[in-house]
Amino acid sequence: MLMRTKSSLERALGVDISIGLEKGEFSVLYQPQWDLFTKQVTGFEALVRWHAPGYGQIPPSEFIPVAEYKGGIHSLGEWVLLTACRQAKSWQVKEGKTCTISVNVSGGQLEDIGFADRVFEILSMTGLDPKYLELEITESIFLRDLSTILPLLEGLRKEGVRLALDDFGIGFSSIHHLSRLPLDCLKVDQSFVRFLDSPKTKTVIQGVANLAKELGLRTIVEGVENKDEEFTLWELGLNQAQGFKLSPAVPAEKAIRFFNQKVV
Repeated sequence: MLMRTKSSLERALGVDISIGLEKGEFSVLYQPQWDLFTKQVTGFEALVRWHAPGYGQIPPSEFIPVAEYKGGIHSLGEWVLLTACRQAKSWQVKEGKTCTISVNVSGGQLEDIGFADRVFEILSMTGLDPKYLELEITESIFLRDLSTILPLLEGLRKEGVRLALDDFGIGFSSIHHLSRLPLDCLKVDQSFVRFLDSPKTKTVIQGVANLAKELGLRTIVEGVENKDEEFTLWELGLNQAQGFKLSPAVPAEKAIRFFNQKVV
């Protein structure tokens, strides 16, 4: 596929995301997360995909930034959240399976004063207990006005919604920032896994594990692709993993098989 220029992509997305949502061009896939100690699947990350007629499959790395710039991230984010919560509740009712569902949230959404109310409205609509929802925020929020974002996050967590800091280790966070955020989990960026053979990388990852433990946080490592990486992370004291070692993101009807599957 030829590389799309930024201008052509912006024109395509400007046509726009709301129309794509109405036409059913978006879908949500689910990538399993598993416990490195029990080897059981503990939850799924909900990942949005867009197949746009005339453009094919547009990766999130291309359409999410443009959606934020164009303002479509609010309607898209709300749709993903509703879809994921509805699916998690469906698994509970129809299959008797409970799990955490993780949904990515942009900085733009967090600056919307009505965002928390909408989250609670969606939880009420779907009947999903807040403790089964984990919102993933990125380190880029530290470049925004935390005076408005922090109270929103604290309000969400007070009502039982879990919060994870995504892509930890490659952005703008510091120990000071971590101490301010009402977090439950650190998601270690997959770039660290690529260099697990390096003693320095192991030291850094173990330091992250120790820091998270001291702060009372879980850890999830992204991008785990094989058993050797999984074993090393277990030795270093990390809690959970996510990656192609178990599965790429898959449709909901395929994701359900992981509830009864022990990770080997």
